[in-house]
Amino acid sequence: MSTLRTSSFARSRRFEANQASGHQTIEYAPRMPTRSELTATVGKVALQLKASGFRRFRTDFNKPTEPGLVHVVGFQGNKWGGSFTVNLGVYVREVDQLFDDWWGQSKRAGVPGEDAAVKEYDCWLRARLGDIRKEGNDKWWNYGDIAGTAIDIQERLTRDALPAFTEVSSRAGLLAWWRDRSSSPYRWTISPRTPLGVALLMKQAGDGEEAQAIVDAVFRDTLGKPFHHTASVVAEEMGLAWRAT
Repeated sequence: MSTLRTSSFARSRRFEANQASGHQTIEYAPRMPTRSELTATVGKVALQLKASGFRRFRTDFNKPTEPGLVHVVGFQGNKWGGSFTVNLGVYVREVDQLFDDWWGQSKRAGVPGEDAAVKEYDCWLRARLGDIRKEGNDKWWNYGDIAGTAIDIQERLTRDALPAFTEVSSRAGLLAWWRDRSSSPYRWTISPRTPLGVALLMKQAGDGEEAQAIVDAVFRDTLGKPFHHTASVVAEEMGLAWRAT
């Protein structure tokens, strides 16, 4: 795994670029609601996730599949109360370093996903459990029927989330998913950052020309948009300059 430049200057440039990018973030509750229904549901689902290799960190579950690559399942409470949802994520350490280095800036020690939790909102790829399958829809569960809710979540994890994670359980798998994503039954959210992370993984894998083509496409698609500046900073850090055509 290649090491990216992580000086304070580079982090400052990335921060300024991200501020200018218009990057949208999901609002999260300041803290997870303490409703006993959610706690009970998480407890029931925890057995299934642990059997699948996930480690529990309160309401987050992490499964490292390669060094620096972590699958994440997180329970998120509605900040207004009354319901919760389940988030999925794929964290890649070098992609995190490329953009924000949330792990480093948080001062969390040790190995991501093993010594401390990776949160879903730190992930490069993200999705809701309800719509990870292309024909699905976002799903929030009301507090109440603990047994029924746990069964529904367990079924969705088995049918949808775990196969989706299997498809992207390695860096090679992530690249295969990207190249064939139109035919994949699973739907990870594609943000403006997504292709640049793919370009980094491609360059690491020795596919420099394909990585360069992605960067060129991002530059063309973002001309005149705030994210264009972010793309230029990130491309410079990857050693990929825009080839105007």
